[in-house]
Amino acid sequence: MDVLTFLQPENSVSGRRVSPVPQSRSSLALSLQGEELSSPSYSVRASVSFTDLSCLPAPFSFPVIFLFLTVFVLALTPVAQSKLGYYRLGRVEFPSEFSAETAMRSLVSPERESSSLVSNSGLNLPTSIQAIQYEKYNVKNGDTVSGIMARFGLQNTGTLLSVNNIDNARRIRTGQVLKIPSMDGVLYRVAKGDSLAGIAAKYKLPVTGILDANDLSSSTLVPGQSLFIPGASLSTLELRKAMGELFVFPIRGRLTSPFGYRQDPFTGVRTFHTGIDLAAPTGTPIKATLDGKVAVSGYSTVFGNYVIITHDGGYQSLYGHMSSIGVKRGQNITQGAIIGKVGNTGYSTGSHLHFSVYRNGKTLDPQSVLK
Repeated sequence: MDVLTFLQPENSVSGRRVSPVPQSRSSLALSLQGEELSSPSYSVRASVSFTDLSCLPAPFSFPVIFLFLTVFVLALTPVAQSKLGYYRLGRVEFPSEFSAETAMRSLVSPERESSSLVSNSGLNLPTSIQAIQYEKYNVKNGDTVSGIMARFGLQNTGTLLSVNNIDNARRIRTGQVLKIPSMDGVLYRVAKGDSLAGIAAKYKLPVTGILDANDLSSSTLVPGQSLFIPGASLSTLELRKAMGELFVFPIRGRLTSPFGYRQDPFTGVRTFHTGIDLAAPTGTPIKATLDGKVAVSGYSTVFGNYVIITHDGGYQSLYGHMSSIGVKRGQNITQGAIIGKVGNTGYSTGSHLHFSVYRNGKTLDPQSVLK
C-alpha cells in the first residue's frame, strides 16, 4: 500500500511589522516598537511622543489676552465707582430697625404721618373729667409711639410727645421711661401774664375742665407751672417736627433756580430741575436737613461731589456740587450735622448747592417740606 505524506507549510512570519503612520502637524507620532503574537491573544507595546506643540494656545494669543482684559476690567469696577462716581442715583432704602420684632410691630401699629394728625382741640374732651393720673412705662425693643398708644388706649399722638417732652418720635430708645397719662391731652407751661381764662379760651375749653384735670382748687397760676390740657393736641407744625417730617434748610443761601422746568444753563434746552439751587460762597458748611443714614457719598459728572441721605418715612435728600464731603456711606447723621461744604464741582456754573428731596423714589419740591 502506498503511503501518502502531506506537508503542511507553517504560516509564521518572523521579523518586525510596522504600520506606517503619516506625520502631520496636528497629529501624534506613534511608534510600534514590538509585537508579540500568541494564540489566541496578542500584546502590543507602544510609545507616544509629542512632536508638534504649535496647536496649544500661546501666552499672547487672542483668547488669553481677552480673558486677561476681562478679569482686569472687572477688578477695576469698584475703583471706578469710588473715584469717578458712576453710581446709579436710584431709590435707596434703609430700614430704621433691623429686628424682626420691630418689623412685626410696625406692621401692626405703623407710625402715622403728621398730615393725618389734625390739630383737634376740644374734640376729644371726655364727658367726665377726672384728675389726670400717670403711669410709667419702660420702652422695649421694637416699640413705636403708635404701638404704645394703642396699648394704653390713647388716640392722640401729641399726648405722649407733649407729656414726655419728645421732640422726635423716632428717637425713642429701649429702656427709656415714659409717662403715660390716663387721658389724651397736652402739657402747657404757664408763662408770665397767663391766666386760666386765657388758656381755656386758647384751647376752646371750659375753665372747669382745666381745673378738674389738674385738681386745682384755685385759678391762680404761677409762671413755669405745668398744666394738663385735656383733649388738646399739638399744632400741625409741632407734630411735623416731632414726627421727623420737618426739614431744615441745609444752608442759608440765595435761591437761584427753583424746582420744576427751566432752561438748561449750558444748552438752553428746557429741562426738568429735580431740586433747588442755593447760591453760597465756596466752603460754606452744609447741614443735614433731617436725621438719617448716608446712603451714597461720591462723585458724578452731573452732581460733582454729592451725598444722599436716607430718612425715615421713605424720604431721601441729595446734596450736590460740594467742594468736599465730610461723611461716609453708612454713617448715621443727626439733623443739623455738617456733611460737607459748598462748591462748584460737576455740571455747575458757579458756587452753589443743589438740594433735592425724594419720597418713595419720587421727587418733591424741597420748599414744600422745608421750614
